[in-house]
Amino acid sequence: MKRKNDSVGFKKQDWDSDLILPRIEKRASSSSDGYASPTFPYSDRDRTFHLRDIVVAIQRGDTCDSIRSLLSPHQAELQSLKLKEEICGTVDDVPGFFFVIESGSADMVKMWASYGGDVNATYRGVPQLVYAAVRCLSPKADGPTVVATLLSLGVSIDVIPQPFYSPIDRDLPESGPPDFELAPFKHTKTAWTLGAGRQLLTAALNSCFSLRYALHRASTTEPLSGANQAIAKKHSATELLGVHYFLVGQTQACQLLVEIFMAELALGTDRPLILLFAGPSGHGKTELAQNMGKLLSLDLQTVDCTNLRTPMDLFGPFFPFEGYDKGSVVNNFLDEHNSQRSIVFLDEFEKTEQKVQEALLLPFQSGLHLDRRNLKLIDCSKTIWILATNAFDDHILSFCKTHYRDLFTNTVGLDRRASEQARKLGKKLSAIIKKESITKFGAPLTGRITSVIPFLTFSPTEQAAVACKEMDRLKRKLARPVKLCDDLKLYRPVGNIKLQIPFSYSVCKALASQGYVEQLGARSIINIADSEVALPLVTQYLAAREEVSEDQPESGFTVTVDADLGIIEVSEQQNTLLEEVSLTLNSLRGKI
Repeated sequence: MKRKNDSVGFKKQDWDSDLILPRIEKRASSSSDGYASPTFPYSDRDRTFHLRDIVVAIQRGDTCDSIRSLLSPHQAELQSLKLKEEICGTVDDVPGFFFVIESGSADMVKMWASYGGDVNATYRGVPQLVYAAVRCLSPKADGPTVVATLLSLGVSIDVIPQPFYSPIDRDLPESGPPDFELAPFKHTKTAWTLGAGRQLLTAALNSCFSLRYALHRASTTEPLSGANQAIAKKHSATELLGVHYFLVGQTQACQLLVEIFMAELALGTDRPLILLFAGPSGHGKTELAQNMGKLLSLDLQTVDCTNLRTPMDLFGPFFPFEGYDKGSVVNNFLDEHNSQRSIVFLDEFEKTEQKVQEALLLPFQSGLHLDRRNLKLIDCSKTIWILATNAFDDHILSFCKTHYRDLFTNTVGLDRRASEQARKLGKKLSAIIKKESITKFGAPLTGRITSVIPFLTFSPTEQAAVACKEMDRLKRKLARPVKLCDDLKLYRPVGNIKLQIPFSYSVCKALASQGYVEQLGARSIINIADSEVALPLVTQYLAAREEVSEDQPESGFTVTVDADLGIIEVSEQQNTLLEEVSLTLNSLRGKI
């Protein structure tokens, strides 16, 4: 029986000109009397795996958890070569992984790869990495995170010629890098640059500097050895190896964190890991801790140390004193994760009192904690304690200024000598901070710290990447539909807006240069983005409308920068005459 074509109406030029995937229809049922039953739509009654059914579910918007539940019955089979070939198979000639990327879900990308999906698949000569980058032109999808996820999973960057992302500190010409720049990179993997993909990728890279930053970073990062990767795989820690792709800057901090954790996995230890994250506010300490927990699938408990005055504030009172038997958040978290790996993040640790620090000496040293509710010992030897502090900001700021060129050169990583020099400077700064921490926290506590991880200030390029990250967030927020309702938590009068930034690097560079403050980090850039982009946009949007409705057409805003003055300009795109006539007719139809 001839297989049913599930891409009715899809033409080759649709892909070649726009890189749009076909819509896949349901598989015909075995009885040939229609499609699979709505109550059992993904596989035959004999639980046979069908990639087409999974793709249909992905395209109709099923969540990552739903797709995982469809794959889980086949988990044992997926270890076999046959099922891995199925996962890496095609539906109407399109590799299944492309549909996963189309979903815009980074979690689904990670899950698909864990089942054996090939991150380096291609469709009609276009590599998945290129397709994922082009998908960033859709404001509703978190494309940069999907690209970062692919990079963290080891996708080959060789498929994108270097002139697309290097030198990094520029916007690309609208038609892409000139031919003479691309000429040295011509090979079979880059043949796609001769088609529409070249201009689409250029548009994506120009509209989202985060993408160019991620690609440039991948080109300057050396992969860990096979031995490291084997150990990480054994301990289900492979995803942590790519943690640097999910942060802006802090290459040294990410690298040191991975090295420390890999050494612990390789050697084994019966003592907890105690890490001191030192650096100015807004430079990634909390973000790195959160990503570490997410990538390792570990529970994380965050503690605000600003009000910790006594051990009871941290662990709760001893039972049965004061008639209190509920313990505390930290006490109960340690009990719930007894003998399990987990993370306790102590934010603004420098604000704790000495008695609180002394109460931490026993669990830090022995990996044991006395449960305040029942006086039973808890094994917290596998707990990762992260102490975040701003106490050494003056030392870090001064160090960054003194060694600016060696620490913040964009080519660090491409030049082995420069990369090694940056690593040596990072270790030197760690030693300085550890010595100073004896004065700040005392020798007993400092002596129990496994390692000090400094967080540096942002270079101009990194500042622009932070600004772009905020612009990406604003794009997704504005793209949400208008919602008018009585519930103020759901009420959203501003929405259905397409925010376009044709030359993202220039805009983000201008935002960063106006707003970046070393002591405030990303927060200072977020503030300037709010005042220079979000505020004027919303002001214009509201001033131009007498009323808003949930079915109003999509509106577009453009953000540019005056090249001479460096001033950010936000303007609403005016409708063409044809569009105005169409809007008028629609309005009249609504009144008739």
